[in-house]
Amino acid sequence: MKIDVCFSINEYTQPRYLGYSAVVIDVLRATTSIATALHNGCMRLIPVETVEQAIKLKHDRYQDALLAGERKGQLIPGFNLGNSPYEYTKEVVLDKTIIMTTTNGTLALSKARNAEKVFTASFVNADAVARKLYEESRDIVVLCAGTEGRFSLEDALCAGLLAERLTDRAWLSDSAMAAQAMYRDFRCDLVKKISASSHAQYLFSIGYGDDVAFSMEHDAYSVVPQFREGQITA
Repeated sequence: MKIDVCFSINEYTQPRYLGYSAVVIDVLRATTSIATALHNGCMRLIPVETVEQAIKLKHDRYQDALLAGERKGQLIPGFNLGNSPYEYTKEVVLDKTIIMTTTNGTLALSKARNAEKVFTASFVNADAVARKLYEESRDIVVLCAGTEGRFSLEDALCAGLLAERLTDRAWLSDSAMAAQAMYRDFRCDLVKKISASSHAQYLFSIGYGDDVAFSMEHDAYSVVPQFREGQITA
């Protein structure tokens, strides 16, 4: 199988990856929170691009759903949850439907929605996702959500971790080899390196520094989130 990496959503075009499975990564913090929510018993997450879409969907179809997400890293006024994985506890999310909109992660999911299969990954569930990809043996494009269309170090490093886990089974593209090399170079001091990145520094500045360290934990969950028919389930 082949593995390619798009370091931002601007690099991804559906025709180029026809027949590929897609893995969407937004380490800080959407795909970390998605994995946490599903691990803690969330029934489904429904990603949408805009605040207005989230509110309308809740009103029209899912009155009991929790609204979750962020803009500029902060809780959206009137929403139940922000984008911190610490908020997605079992007490809050068990058996719940969550409608989520974030600045980067849900936009990336929208871009990838027509791929053959769509999964989400972060450091916290990388091993489980890699095992699933290994079993399926399908060509893969890893789509890094980035930050407002720009490269984000943490997403690239997580893509590199997936490439590392699959390297004995897969042919790696140039971008996948680059991501793997970055991960190998940084993995011994991952939290320190990522904590110095621009998005991590911003999260520290608005009081979410604990989320950065949490999001670097490797293989904390065995959940494999899959996005199909408009919703993410385990």
